[in-house]
Amino acid sequence: MLAVGVVFCRSAGAVAQLVERDIRIVEVRGSNPLSSTSSLTAQEYVMAVAKPRPTAPTVAAYIGALPAADAKSLRRLRDAILAAAPGGKQEISYGVPGIRFPNGSRIHFGTRRGGLSLYAGYTYRLFTSELATFTIAGTTIHFTPEQQLPIALIKKITRATIARHDERAAARTKKRAR
Repeated sequence: MLAVGVVFCRSAGAVAQLVERDIRIVEVRGSNPLSSTSSLTAQEYVMAVAKPRPTAPTVAAYIGALPAADAKSLRRLRDAILAAAPGGKQEISYGVPGIRFPNGSRIHFGTRRGGLSLYAGYTYRLFTSELATFTIAGTTIHFTPEQQLPIALIKKITRATIARHDERAAARTKKRAR
């Protein structure tokens, strides 16, 4: 697999497209497509040849490209995060918009099929009772424009994320000092 990665990095055009297609097939099937003897189903083929969505260069461009209801919800979310922790810088990381705070912690948000998401890390565990009406997958809080996160809760999650990062940084510093 490493050789494929090297070929992908050095190649352009058709070879790179083949490698991208093979990677998408792996994502679809969950196995190595080169070792598979069965042909692709129609759905697997469509998913494998589909081009990835282009990402926006800025958070404002990302939000501006969304449908009105989604854009309004993400603007509200972004503004609440920035109000809770002034000094945060907006960024696009791995194609996902977010806020990076001066201490290095981050909160990201974005769209998904069927709604919106807040990627707040494990701090959601502190607010499980308040998030009971929302779907949580991994460390992602899912919501919709119709069922938005309360602003007070967004601010609490933001402050807890920053505090958690500070605690972890202090523990690392203490560990290095030993």
